[in-house]
Amino acid sequence: MTATPPATGIREPVLRWTLGANYLLCSFGRFSLVPVLAIMLARQTGGAGWVTSGLGLFGFIVFAGLSALLVSRWLPTFSYMTSMSAGTLCSALGFGLLAYTHDPVLTLVLLFLAGFGISVNAVLARVLVAESVASETGRNNIFSMQQIATNAAAALGPFLAGALYVSGNAAPLLAFVSVAYLLAGVALFIGLPRRLRPPRGPRTRGGGLAAGLRLLRDPECRRASVVTAFGAFVYGQFYSAFALLVALAIDSALLRGVLLGGPPVAIVILQAGVTAVVNRSLRAGVPPLTLLVRAVLVFGSALFLLGTGLPIVVGSVLAMTIWAFAEMLFTPVVSIAFTRITSVSRLAASNLQGVAWTTGEALGSLCGGAVFLLCHRHGAGSAYWLVLATATILGMLPYLRPRRVPSPVAPDTQAPAGPAR
Repeated sequence: MTATPPATGIREPVLRWTLGANYLLCSFGRFSLVPVLAIMLARQTGGAGWVTSGLGLFGFIVFAGLSALLVSRWLPTFSYMTSMSAGTLCSALGFGLLAYTHDPVLTLVLLFLAGFGISVNAVLARVLVAESVASETGRNNIFSMQQIATNAAAALGPFLAGALYVSGNAAPLLAFVSVAYLLAGVALFIGLPRRLRPPRGPRTRGGGLAAGLRLLRDPECRRASVVTAFGAFVYGQFYSAFALLVALAIDSALLRGVLLGGPPVAIVILQAGVTAVVNRSLRAGVPPLTLLVRAVLVFGSALFLLGTGLPIVVGSVLAMTIWAFAEMLFTPVVSIAFTRITSVSRLAASNLQGVAWTTGEALGSLCGGAVFLLCHRHGAGSAYWLVLATATILGMLPYLRPRRVPSPVAPDTQAPAGPAR
């Protein structure tokens, strides 16, 4: 069951465009840096570069996904605007100051500070949507716009990185990234009420990772978390195992670029159409968790194609196409599934979403980068894809619920306007 969120005084279109601008600017900052971050860290810290690069990338991913848990008990004390803009400021400072240090320890501290700011901004954005928009279709529209903004930045980010990171001089690129996060914070001042705060209640207290893990005892939380982690694990194969497959088996640089850059471009163009299909399903009473499971099964079909012995170009193009469609369905619906959880607070559910996604994607990237490479070197690359596809399909079958349950929230209604808290 989904309770109608309390009134926050924000109209859905205003919130959609405000958070869309925030996400677009944050994503441009992040995805213009990520393509060169590893080599940048290695060059800036000299002899310790290999350690800094490895720890920095891993720690950044973890902090960007989970570190809001460290302060979750205090977040209801401050307004959304204060906490989210402080988060973007932390990211701006962390990335901006990276250009002026060659000390490995300080480099890691600044990188983790940047990840912390990203985590706080993302967690509170999801809570704000859940609290402000009553209809699941309205929430889906906002989460889909964030998906489009993220992928537009992902498609253009590598070109910005190539233009701004020249001859090992990181200062111009890091300055651009820092300014992007500062502007992302400024965008919040345009559309958010000044005093609106996250909800405070007995279930928002007691933050931290241990408290987040205790939520898994609840069936609603456990189902959403398992499916999300499973899907994120498979999603993590694209930029690890699939990227390695493309690099090792395809000679054409142009085709490699199309295969790896195709999904972001396709998502920018086609996300609106997929969102409309998802909205019709939500209005018809299809539970978000069922849509989520279907998306993971689509991911599984892409994996299966890579292991069937098709010519590598044909298999890769088909898998990339299916992968892009699965991502368009999966990523926004993850947030919808967690906003439907009523057994815990919105803030707790958002934190748990971050834990599930980050855990799955990190483990998926690790598996895709290490296990696939080992299998490929021993002539068992096809077996890797087939085993993973089979595990994905079998793992999701217990969670597939074909029954349709009418949503208790009117699909096209919005929380009534009211004074900002």
